[in-house]
Amino acid sequence: SAGSPSPAGVGAPAAAAGGGGASGGAKVLNMLSIAAPQQVMLEVKIAEVSKSLVDQLGAKAGFSKTNGNWTYGIASALLSGGAGTIGGVGTGIKELTVDGEKRDGLVKILAEPNVMAISGQEASFLAGGKIFIPVAQSGSAGANTITLEEKEYGVAVKFTPTVLAGGRINLRVAPEVSELNREGIGISAGGSSSASAILPSFTTRRASTTVQLLDGQSFAIGGLIRNNVTSNIKRFPFLGEIPVLGTLFRSSDFQNDRTELVFIVTPRLAKPMEAVPALPTDQYVPPTRAEFLLGGQHEGKPAAAAATPKE
Repeated sequence: SAGSPSPAGVGAPAAAAGGGGASGGAKVLNMLSIAAPQQVMLEVKIAEVSKSLVDQLGAKAGFSKTNGNWTYGIASALLSGGAGTIGGVGTGIKELTVDGEKRDGLVKILAEPNVMAISGQEASFLAGGKIFIPVAQSGSAGANTITLEEKEYGVAVKFTPTVLAGGRINLRVAPEVSELNREGIGISAGGSSSASAILPSFTTRRASTTVQLLDGQSFAIGGLIRNNVTSNIKRFPFLGEIPVLGTLFRSSDFQNDRTELVFIVTPRLAKPMEAVPALPTDQYVPPTRAEFLLGGQHEGKPAAAAATPKE
């Protein structure tokens, strides 16, 4: 029958019945040792560089004129005995506008999450937010119900480490960067109802790979480059097509957006610390009312260490 193993170093009486058994004073030692599962810490650096160039040039010419009504003050002339007057009002507006703009932008984003996991188990990290999207579902008797579906966005990392012999680490990692898109998706209720709504859309960039590394080695996931070029021209018919003077009757804008995303992943075998590291808040002492109101101090004075008695 199966029983619980005896602790190492503790003897168990040997079976003496039957031939071939050990003598009564022999001991059976349990030499089985079970190692604790190894922990792996993953250091991830997510670097994103976004550069934009906007160039706009346009001109607009306008002319408008309003003529007033001619009036004769006959009623006021008869009552007052004065001479009648004839008046007219005319207004005119002439407008010429030249609009030009050139704008360069550079954005750098760096995130450095550290995640810990046990060998063979998945760990995840998310730096972002959540949004709820309404989803229609058909219920009983043809009735439709609206439920909210949760959607996460931001910088996310999922990885599953497996520690192999010789300190090698088999790593399955899936980083992802998602953000809300400026342009949503328009939907309408349909039927007799004219209700409409705009649902948010997402721009997602993700990668998934499996590698084997040693403790402290790094690998990079790159090549996630996005290059968008937009060009628009607005012009007045016929007049905007004139080679030189047509510039006054048209406007043009050019926009170039370039984004590059790089992931650098470094797995490390986690080992417990011998001593607890000092925190930046360990030496903080709150100030007293006198120190804060009279002295304008944000930190109090630490208490003097007690003197060690001399032998």
